[in-house]
Amino acid sequence: MRLHNLIFDPIPFKGGSKIATSEALSQCQQDDVHFTIVTVDKAFWQQSELAASHEIKIISITAIPWLSRQCSGVWFWLNQVYFCLLLAVCLIRINKVDRFIAASGPGVDMSLYLVNYLLNKPIIQLIHGDVATSGAIGWCLTQTEKVFYLPSTKQSLNSALMRYFTRRFSLDISDTLANQYLNLNKFQPFVNGLSHKQWPSRCRVGNNHCFWAASLLKWKGLDLFVDALRSVNQELPTPTTVCYIKPKNINLNISEAPVPVPFTEWFHDPANLDELRQQCGIFVSTSTKEPFGLSILESLAAGQCVLIPQDGSYWDTQLTDGENCIKYMAGDADELAAKLIFLQLQPQKLEAIQIQAFKLAKQYQAEDCYRSIVTSVSQFNSAHAQAASIVAEGKKG
Repeated sequence: MRLHNLIFDPIPFKGGSKIATSEALSQCQQDDVHFTIVTVDKAFWQQSELAASHEIKIISITAIPWLSRQCSGVWFWLNQVYFCLLLAVCLIRINKVDRFIAASGPGVDMSLYLVNYLLNKPIIQLIHGDVATSGAIGWCLTQTEKVFYLPSTKQSLNSALMRYFTRRFSLDISDTLANQYLNLNKFQPFVNGLSHKQWPSRCRVGNNHCFWAASLLKWKGLDLFVDALRSVNQELPTPTTVCYIKPKNINLNISEAPVPVPFTEWFHDPANLDELRQQCGIFVSTSTKEPFGLSILESLAAGQCVLIPQDGSYWDTQLTDGENCIKYMAGDADELAAKLIFLQLQPQKLEAIQIQAFKLAKQYQAEDCYRSIVTSVSQFNSAHAQAASIVAEGKKG
């Protein structure tokens, strides 16, 4: 008998977290699981890797744009109540669900936890970015069967748990309880990977065309790249391709695109992204403290030379400047421009870095990176008992 997993996705636009979730779940065996997806973004899931490899049922729900942009206060909770009602209606319409998969983060997936307060189903939470320091989010983390998180988000999880335990118990023991909780087997770090089917086409070694691909969220840094590129083009014409996704219904600042930049082509969410990437040999990341950077991994796998900021983020800790990447001072458009000019003038260095980047990317095979997620999604293996015992001890204290 196959396990029925319900995925909740209230995010209205495509991004790295959705792509990574789809890639991870597509590694599951069809004989073990099947999926129902409750989403406000039906188009993404229809074209996803999960849809290509599994039997899925998609239930489309509609967000209230203004309400979905609220991040705190009474309007945030009203939005959660609204999604609770939608989820309840959906659950009435479908067959028995064995497990819920919260695909973004507790703050985004809150309504699933509220509904599950009555249903008591196992929840697997995937976390692709920092969570807010919130007692409600901390409570959500205590309600899960498993939490899979990117390593860079661990401190934010600890802060949310501390806030929850402080409110429930006392300030004196909250830090100890949070640390104990995060050391449970139910909390497991992971990194993203790429499957053989989704492995990017390799670019030509020596290609010095530039490539930028991300959403228009301000923290992704498109404005910085545009400033650097305009400076570069004054000295050395640099053919560039920019691919961007425009977020919908969010209360965050976004950059303008397209904007006039010489020698630059702009593409909004192109269907031929792999082809466009293959035509370029340099990838520029301008994100601020990127939790992982799936686009960076894809560029490494395509054999591109990646330029990344020195900001302590995941790839800054994993890559070596001048060996398999080029690093620049975070937020410094002038230094980024200088590094781009350097690569244009040093073709041998560019080629050597591209070759090493491709070799390193082979360590990130989806079959290995997502194995623990696949195991948890495909089997019943509740960790509630151990987690509940720690909370009980805290209550006694």
